[in-house]
Amino acid sequence: MSESDPGPIPIDIVGDIVSVPCFLGLRLVNAVVNSVPGLAADIRWYPFQIDPDLPPEGLDRTTYLLKTYGDSQVEAVLEREAQSAREFGIELALDAIKRQPNTFDAHRLIRYSYRFGIQTQIVERLFQAFFLQGLDIGDRAVLVAVAAKARLDPREVETFLAQGDDIEALEKEMSDIRSAGVTEVPRFTIAGKTDIIGLQSADVFSDSLFNAIEQE
Repeated sequence: MSESDPGPIPIDIVGDIVSVPCFLGLRLVNAVVNSVPGLAADIRWYPFQIDPDLPPEGLDRTTYLLKTYGDSQVEAVLEREAQSAREFGIELALDAIKRQPNTFDAHRLIRYSYRFGIQTQIVERLFQAFFLQGLDIGDRAVLVAVAAKARLDPREVETFLAQGDDIEALEKEMSDIRSAGVTEVPRFTIAGKTDIIGLQSADVFSDSLFNAIEQE
């Protein structure tokens, strides 16, 4: 690796799969990186559950929304999410979502996929499954199907999810992230130096990325 080519810029993202800003944040990061000819990025995802207290089987979506936002605010919240996605050229299928999933197993799959070098692809596919298809990503059968589309062996993924040898390590990782003060997602760390909290503009990401390149 030469001085003129510092290699891929590491970008760490803490997020949850049921968060519209996290979905759009991934799209934005990829767009900014792809706008720079020859630039490579090493994107790594870290787990965060917005609502870790959901039952393992999840909750009826309408019940969850009413409980979280109140009857008077649900429509406005959903419209804001839909409008923010449209600005990225994405039409969310929010009406198709019937269950609010517990995302713990989804984070297990994301963590598992890292060893195969397809973590970002799995994250993107999970976002699409939930927000564009309305699938229950708390259902292990759905997770196995998502993994299979990314060319992971479905039987191996099914066995992995059933065995649960990774659960303690994931719980510790999530606990450590919260203990480090992360309370809002998405959270981006570029080149281990610059933290961006929440979904910001493309200019903010570009500036942080170029600053990281100059400091390499």
